[in-house]
Amino acid sequence: MIVTNVLVSKVQIWKPKRTLWFTVIYFSCGILALVYLLFVSGNVEKIASDKVLQQQLEETEQLEKDLKKRQFESLKEEHLKFSKTFEATAENIEVIRKQTGHHLPVFISWTESNDNKIEVSYYETPLYLNRVYISPYVTAPKIWWNENKLYIEETETKFTAKSMRLSMELLSSSEYESYNHPLNELIGKRILHLNVPKQFNIIDKDGWY
Repeated sequence: MIVTNVLVSKVQIWKPKRTLWFTVIYFSCGILALVYLLFVSGNVEKIASDKVLQQQLEETEQLEKDLKKRQFESLKEEHLKFSKTFEATAENIEVIRKQTGHHLPVFISWTESNDNKIEVSYYETPLYLNRVYISPYVTAPKIWWNENKLYIEETETKFTAKSMRLSMELLSSSEYESYNHPLNELIGKRILHLNVPKQFNIIDKDGWY
């Protein structure tokens, strides 16, 4: 672009032929810049469309309502990241949290069973932040069992990514630049589901549902 400006400044007579060359060079620079963003810089994330974000937001809100009503059938197999089974040795089971990131909610379903098996399943719906798909960057929590205690360890995920919107539409500043717009917030849900026989008690000082 600098070279183009220098050439234009030295042109004394503006002719159609020169206008054509200027236009070609100008758009070529734009195309080269786009290619650089897509293939050279790396770590470039495309911003999700409003339609996709709105759909994910509605699904997340509905899932939260279903879980609060203990409708655990709303948990989808496609969102299951891992499942572990532990054997309880005492009536009281304590949940120990070691986390610096976002609070991971624990949902419990009580089952009629004489078994001592505690099944722990981690679910994660598609996650978006500032309209960028961040699921590939999120680290799943570490879950382990020791002396009848369930340990949940999480670390805060930090990453940087360039984002871009490939669109020719005219954006409304009031809609897209507002930090309070719901589509700019964290969209998605991370869930730890415990399937526990009724003869056991879960002690979670940070709260469970």
